[in-house]
Amino acid sequence: MYRIGEAELKRLRRLFESGRIFRYGQGSEADRFEAQWARHVGVEYCRLTRSGTAALYTALVGLGVGPGDQVIVPAYTYMATALAVVGAGAIPVVADIDSSLTLSPKDTERRITPYTRAIIPVHMVGLPCDMNAVMRLARKHNLLVLEDACQAVGGGYEGRMLGSIGHAGAFSFNYYKNITSGEGGAFVTSDKAVYDRGSVAVDCCSFYWNPEERREELQFAGHNFRGSEIEAAVLNVQLRRLDGMLATMRAHKQELLQVGAEAGLRSIKNNSLEYECGSHVGFRFGSEKEARRFCEGLRAQGVSAFLPMDTGRHVYTRWDPIMRYQGAHHPALDPFKIPANAKARVEYSEDMCQASLAILSQTVLLPMHPDNTRRRVRRIAQAIRSAAA
Repeated sequence: MYRIGEAELKRLRRLFESGRIFRYGQGSEADRFEAQWARHVGVEYCRLTRSGTAALYTALVGLGVGPGDQVIVPAYTYMATALAVVGAGAIPVVADIDSSLTLSPKDTERRITPYTRAIIPVHMVGLPCDMNAVMRLARKHNLLVLEDACQAVGGGYEGRMLGSIGHAGAFSFNYYKNITSGEGGAFVTSDKAVYDRGSVAVDCCSFYWNPEERREELQFAGHNFRGSEIEAAVLNVQLRRLDGMLATMRAHKQELLQVGAEAGLRSIKNNSLEYECGSHVGFRFGSEKEARRFCEGLRAQGVSAFLPMDTGRHVYTRWDPIMRYQGAHHPALDPFKIPANAKARVEYSEDMCQASLAILSQTVLLPMHPDNTRRRVRRIAQAIRSAAA
């Protein structure tokens, strides 16, 4: 959701003029953002990363997920969710979504096995999962929960911020997200052990930069996914705008849902209208043909709309590395081939989540934007009435 202006340019200019663009021992932008984002989400710890994918992977490492484990992911999410599981050495198990376009708690429980270690509920297109049901499942089966809030930055669920409800949360700040630094991400948690371990996965020298800290037991061979002072400087400015942007989109969404109801349309399930991002309005139809006719009617009037089924790598049938069992660049490292995962492996097929494919084919989403004027919202409302008729 690109919205960058003079405030970001001034912050970057000040940073470059200072010459302190390395975060350890020099700059303070990354430290400041991590503290502010943790406070905003309502958790103890935050670690800036290079992307949402890196945030998911490093959070999984922090949680101790690895070979021998299964992790349940929804059928509708960007494939990075499943790839992060494979990156941690575990096996992704794909579960159906429900009419909220998010993970179905009922189908999730059906897919739990003795090897299930964690669940990743994904708050897709700003829509929160039914986190009460997910957390009940996790407690019942002693499972970890990693919230994928990459597409729901700043959103909430029944008064709690997304990312703070599970054992850890992951965010993306790329070009398409509610706040953006072009690329970037972060994982959050209130568990110090998860934070420390995940921090090594983010930065192989995470403790080297602070010689007063001794973490020899955690000095495994990590990577370098650390975020930069430049990204953090932009995000520190962006964060000031976030709440106002989301409030605007939520209000517009609720207004347009009412218009749709009056026109005889059926909304998708919205788990927490008062706290979610409000970034998409969704309507459900009885068939794909009806959905496409409605979508075409909106587009003909200059209103952006799409079927989730058409979003490529966000639908499990298009997760090529997963569907082909291509889990690593070398077979000795491939989670689909290593002996430790022999009992955790599952079979993937294009029809394994047919209920999800039906929902995705029969739903139309209308993206919201905080810059929509009252006039624009009225135009969208009229287009909804016209297309519905």
